Amino acid sequence: MADLIRSLGTAGLMPPLEHLALDAPLYPDWCRWGLHQLLTDIQRTRGTDDAAFVTPDMKEGVAHLEGAREVLRRVWPEAALEMDLLIRVIVYVQGGAFRSATLRQTFGAIYLGTASVESTPAAFEALLHETGHHALYLRNHFETFVTNGDALVSHALRPEPRPVAGAVHAAHVLARMTYGLARWASEPTAPPEVSERRDQALQRLQATIAALEPVAEWTERGRLYFDDLRAWERELTGIQGRRG
Repeated sequence: MADLIRSLGTAGLMPPLEHLALDAPLYPDWCRWGLHQLLTDIQRTRGTDDAAFVTPDMKEGVAHLEGAREVLRRVWPEAALEMDLLIRVIVYVQGGAFRSATLRQTFGAIYLGTASVESTPAAFEALLHETGHHALYLRNHFETFVTNGDALVSHALRPEPRPVAGAVHAAHVLARMTYGLARWASEPTAPPEVSERRDQALQRLQATIAALEPVAEWTERGRLYFDDLRAWERELTGIQGRRG
């Protein structure tokens, strides 16, 4: 699979990933619009009026991200191919506690704060997280999983109550993060940070699934999807228990 990804790029069938920062020449309008939407959301949810994004030093962050892509190709090549097919642009920003985001309106781009690329494991986790949002947005275009998506629930990725549809996204990306980190952590040379992030992601996945259980109203396809998530969570919990 890793060889397939490289051959597609060599053949010109998969353009190289683009890295953008605020000071990039001809900074695209869609990117300015996206950052405005993110700032508006930060100000609305955190009650601040002084949040602002500035240009980070990209050199180290890009190196960590490219290193994470290489690890992903090795430990989970199917996820690497999905990432290469869905994500075309990485937008690097620095601002407060902002970590990462995906916007449906700018599908194909992910926004990464400095904390998301401070290490190769952090970048690895962020890629799985945001590619997961892209994959679920795509699925939700064709399938409805919950009928009460606007109902509010608290979950592990957000301290304030958020719509059930958002909690489904949280469970989805946390499952991907935990699985990918578990694959990397199984390698003898994996940094300790990988296992730490795996355990944190699993705890948040368990909490999010528990929060959805009594609240979400699933369609028939949605119930099958949720059953798969729970099965994945049980499998990952078992793996952690055997290693612990």
